[in-house]
Amino acid sequence: MKSLKRMLYELTMDKEFVALKFLIDRPNVFHVVGATHLETWHSRFLTWLLDPTERHMLGYYPFQRFLMAVAESADENLDDITDLAMLNVNQFRHPEVIAEKDINKLDIDEQETLEESEKNDDKGRLDVFFKVNIVDEKDPSQEKRLILAVEQKVYARVDVNQCNKYLRKFEEKFKDETFLLVGLVPKSQIKESNEATFGSSKWNGIDYQQLVDIVLMPCLENPDLSIYAKPIIQQYVDALRMPYKGKREKLATIEEERILVRSIYDRFEDVFKAITNISNEDDSEERNYVNTVVNETYGEVFRTIKWILNEENDVEELWNFSTPFQRTIHKRWDELHIVINHKNEETVIDGKTVAELWKKTLQWIEEKHLPLHQLVEEGFILGGGDNGKRYAFALQPIHKRRKKFASIHTYESILTGETYYLETKINPESGMLTIAKLLQNLGVGVETPLLQNSETVKV
Repeated sequence: MKSLKRMLYELTMDKEFVALKFLIDRPNVFHVVGATHLETWHSRFLTWLLDPTERHMLGYYPFQRFLMAVAESADENLDDITDLAMLNVNQFRHPEVIAEKDINKLDIDEQETLEESEKNDDKGRLDVFFKVNIVDEKDPSQEKRLILAVEQKVYARVDVNQCNKYLRKFEEKFKDETFLLVGLVPKSQIKESNEATFGSSKWNGIDYQQLVDIVLMPCLENPDLSIYAKPIIQQYVDALRMPYKGKREKLATIEEERILVRSIYDRFEDVFKAITNISNEDDSEERNYVNTVVNETYGEVFRTIKWILNEENDVEELWNFSTPFQRTIHKRWDELHIVINHKNEETVIDGKTVAELWKKTLQWIEEKHLPLHQLVEEGFILGGGDNGKRYAFALQPIHKRRKKFASIHTYESILTGETYYLETKINPESGMLTIAKLLQNLGVGVETPLLQNSETVKV
């Protein structure tokens, strides 16, 4: 039987592991100048990209793709926003775009003086402010104006009070026009709804992964893209892939990374399970060796693998080289429970495993005659968001990409008699997020104490 050291050696020498390392280590100008996640750079880049008069030669294409990303995430006026995203780019006229626009100077030609800025107590700046006229195809003499405002966050948290202030300003200034308020934020800040994230469903939240998948990668593949502009977009995408917040988070990954990680994990699953097992043991010479390889020697590669596997909810548990005290905290996830508040009644549901918690909750939902079947029939996405590719519950054990469920449990409906398939190859935190999202979609109040009190520990 091979030793863990030998298994690690074979993993790190694998050609796909090496390819992933080269991809992660690719030089990046944002990193070189020490501004990888400087928010001003993000807003300046997005302003340049969305501006159809810039020399990237893409015209309105990036703007149209950005509207598509907004349409995917909208909670309110879905049809209207979808119509905007589907407009012919030839209908756009007279674009005006500016970066870091003073919220108190919402006319594009209003420029503040330094003295005015210093005296202004009601401060606030929109990262991107974009106006464009839309021509009616049937009657070209008729035009209406669309205003797009983007508030970007990287390190800073979403400030609901600030969002409400911006919304009031827009409703006052543009009450007779069409405007879109968009929050571009890390995925970790996106909650179950735009109202929960920004304080109002009139805001539209998208994350940087959506920006990459829906906007930036299609722009890179567009044959009209200038050969001089292409490296700029590629460098920005690479900057988004770089870890931040003490190397704990990434703003986005690319499909090339995701394909490599899925292939590496599928072929070396036994090695990753061995790493996870030893990370849960007491300190030893072997554990310290593995910890060094995983967190130091090849730290960026293993962090990327862990990040992508967690994002896709592909495994039940991953390595956690933390102190004994932190591992004690982490073991709280062995005690899963939720608190349901429905019609002035409080119910506590607990389970030793995700599968047990889910089954008890599904039974409670059916006992209350809530419309569960429709959600299962459509396929209910794993995790706290709705953009994943793996189902938590479905009528067939098949995910979006026709991939079979990895770990199957079943629940027999007490109302229809049908079998609901549950994908239980998922970590406990994602399992809690999934069941909380399900209850919230059904209009049920739910508290998840473990999620609310969870603490970040070392990977």
